[in-house]
Formats: sequence, structure tokens, C-alpha cells
Amino acid sequence: MMQTSGILLLIFSIAPLLSSLIWVLDLFTHFRFQYFFFSLLLLIGFIVYRNKLYVTIAAGCVFINAFYIMPIYTQQPHDSTDLHNKTIKLFYANVLTNNRQYEKLLNQITKENPDVIVLQEVDATWIANMDAIKAKYKFGIKEPRTDNFGMALFSRVPIIDSEVHYWSDFDIPNIAVMFELDGLTLHMIATHPPPPVNKRFHDAKKSIFKSITNVVNAKTQATVVIGDLNTTIWSDTYELLESETGLINASRGLGFMPTWPTQLLPLMIPIDHCLVSKQFKVINIKTGNEFGSDHLPLVVELLF
Repeated sequence: MMQTSGILLLIFSIAPLLSSLIWVLDLFTHFRFQYFFFSLLLLIGFIVYRNKLYVTIAAGCVFINAFYIMPIYTQQPHDSTDLHNKTIKLFYANVLTNNRQYEKLLNQITKENPDVIVLQEVDATWIANMDAIKAKYKFGIKEPRTDNFGMALFSRVPIIDSEVHYWSDFDIPNIAVMFELDGLTLHMIATHPPPPVNKRFHDAKKSIFKSITNVVNAKTQATVVIGDLNTTIWSDTYELLESETGLINASRGLGFMPTWPTQLLPLMIPIDHCLVSKQFKVINIKTGNEFGSDHLPLVVELLF
């Protein structure tokens, strides 16, 4: 049993290297943290039983997955020197459409007191139950839907321009806004590509990421991309998004920050992200509390 587990773990660890050629292998990229700890346990077991071949296999798995995990602890965030000493605080949550624990979410929002709120998977009922914050957050865009791809943005920072993009044949909204804060303009894209459960969904996600890349590269303003990206930082599609835009994850250097699925704690992975341009310095990023969704919220404080 242990030997079979070792062989399977080696396959799962190596297979993602071919994900650019075989899309389905991308699904194996997301569990690097779990592979790492499971391979450590196997390594200890094989050492105890003095099985040299499988000690080598397990050690290989440890090193392969450590190679991918270590950068999330060691990489440095943007070291922006062109700062205006302005701050903005963001609160993001994928609410899960059929979740009805509105008060739990509202309590977190009240406690965090963000400048901008991004909610995903909202339907008309969710929008109606956000009345408590509408007086404080006078600016916003609302795109409620019943299919888990609704989205809403609430802001107390003035919005000077906004657009809803439909970047794939799935006809799902992506919200792009321009804020003005004390004479400075900030650009934000809130996005929620479909989960890559088949090749059509996978290709749609790649298409959305490419469209985001084109929009970001056409802007000179400080930029934030936020949302449930349905991928982790170890995926080729995610890595391409970072490399082609120059954006980096706000959690860089701060360690493993899983957000989904909340019902399966040992399998949780980070698929909700906030990416920022070089004009920002990350003051803090953290996950919020459970509120009935299968995702945890993100709370991000930025200096620019």
C-alpha cells in the first residue's frame, strides 16, 4: 500500500510538467502543498522500514514539491519606491449563490471597514440583502445572476469609469473600474473564469486571462486584478498571467493562504487571488472567516 502510494505520488508530482501539452494534467498542479506533506510522511515510513528504493522516490517527491512551495514563503513582493502614502483596503468574497448567511458576511464587512467590496456568485437575493452597506458604499456595479457567475462591486471611493466585459463564449461578466482617490487613479478588474473541469472551460479561462493581460498592458495606472481565478499559482496559465502583465500576487512571501473548499480542510487550496502592479506595496493580506460559502474571503490593504 505504501509503495503504491509512493508511485502515485511521484506521478502526481511530475505529471503537471506536461500540463501545457495535455490540459487535464493542469488539474494536478493545484495540490503541491498536500503532495509535499504526504511525501514527507511516506519518506519517514520508508526510512523506518529501510526501503532504499522507495526512500529515494519519496525524497524525490519531497524535493519536487518543495521547489514549488518555497517561493510562496521566500519571494519578495514589489518594492515600490514611487509611493504617495495613500492606502486602500479591499474586501473580496465568493459568497456561493445558494448560501444565505448574509449577516455573517455583513458582520465581517463592518468589522474590516474596507474601501472597496467585491462579491462574486451573487444573485438578486444577495444584492437585496446588501442594503445595509449601500448607504456607505454609494458607488458600484451590480451584475446578479443565478448561475454562480454573478458579481457586484461596492465602493466608497468614487468610480470615474466602468465597463462590464464578456471575454469568453460563456457570456460571464468581468467588471473593470477606474477609481479616483485624492487625485490618483486606480484600475481594478474583478474576474471569475469558469472552473477548468473540461477542455472548453479550460480554454475559456485561458481566453479570459489573455483578455485581462491585454487590458492591463494597455493601462499605465496602478492596477489590481481580484477574484476567484479557479486556479493556483502553480498552474501554467496563472504563471503566464503574472509573467505577461508584470502583476504579482499580493500574498507573495507571506506563505500558504488556502481559500477553497472550506468543507474539506485537508484539501484546501488557494484559488482566490489579488494581483497587484508595481505601483503598490502590500501592507497586509489575510483570509477572512467562514460565513457559509465554500470559499474564505480575502482582505487586502495596499499602499500606493
